[in-house]
Amino acid sequence: MQVLVIGGSRFIGLTVVQRLLMDGHRITLLNRGHTPDPFGTRVSRVIGDRSDPQVLQRAVARRDFDVVVDVIAFREDDTRAAVEKLSGRIGHFIHISTASVYLIRDRLLAPFREEDFAGRLAPKTEATASSWTYAYHKRRCELTLAHAWESDQFPFTTLRLPMVVGPGDYTERAQTYLERLLDGGPLILPDGGLNSWGFLWVADMAETIAANLMNANAFGRAYNLAQREIVSLKQFVETAAGSLGLRPTLAAIPLEWLNRLNLGTTFSPYTHDHDIVLDTSAAQRDLLFEPTPFLAWCEQFVTDFRAHWDGVQSRLYATRPLELRLVQELAQLRIPGLGPAKVTAAR
Repeated sequence: MQVLVIGGSRFIGLTVVQRLLMDGHRITLLNRGHTPDPFGTRVSRVIGDRSDPQVLQRAVARRDFDVVVDVIAFREDDTRAAVEKLSGRIGHFIHISTASVYLIRDRLLAPFREEDFAGRLAPKTEATASSWTYAYHKRRCELTLAHAWESDQFPFTTLRLPMVVGPGDYTERAQTYLERLLDGGPLILPDGGLNSWGFLWVADMAETIAANLMNANAFGRAYNLAQREIVSLKQFVETAAGSLGLRPTLAAIPLEWLNRLNLGTTFSPYTHDHDIVLDTSAAQRDLLFEPTPFLAWCEQFVTDFRAHWDGVQSRLYATRPLELRLVQELAQLRIPGLGPAKVTAAR
């Protein structure tokens, strides 16, 4: 098939393109060209900002596409322009969305189901402004597609993803925990690392897309993708440490303390004030989605990290000296009747 991938040069998009090339599809990338890709002459390219309507027009003027995979739509206008240019010209439009669309629903508790998308939104606050705005605009993208389906049968499928993990993640979120484990110092877990996740292994996302190109049963619908297991941050850290052959020292520190000390949780990107757990029964039924088990992908991720890490610390490692100093000071803190505060070695 002829497939246009909007994005395609980093992590999620890169993995999608690699998987589609394995099946012999003819791929065109549309992106700004700021990040080099490894595909050489195996793909065609249209260079430009997708928010510019003329860039998308150049892409569709080259050839007719069977499928379009949109990895990077973050604004309603981006999705509306894609619908206008592609309506009646493609067989399937796959939109990559996010589990964050559920997090700004008012009074919604996990596990999140696709039908939970509809409903009243929680108000935006100063503390949640950034994440709320991101989720709101991703919701607007989805609503634009839903309207196009209802009015013109525009053949879209939306995939809602939680935290995606795997090799080549430029955000370095998982990597930053491995770096801290390897340096041997205590690792801070905000609020004990008890918040829960249903992560998604990046190859499972790419495999699902490859297996469902032109799947008419999925037109006009959104699907959650995530691993089956519910895993806390603490479990993730302990499992990763086991794969590294380490017994980590963990320091459970209240989130309120971290905020008051102006450290916050940037150093711990898997800390979240919601449990992000998705019900994936619809994807298993309609898309034949089969996620890689947590223990398997975690070991694979650690193995890949050890094989390819060049020792250069991630951006998120910059606060490490402050973290270590904080743990040291807390260990010396004596609370009347309780003695000194303690950090613990994982069992």
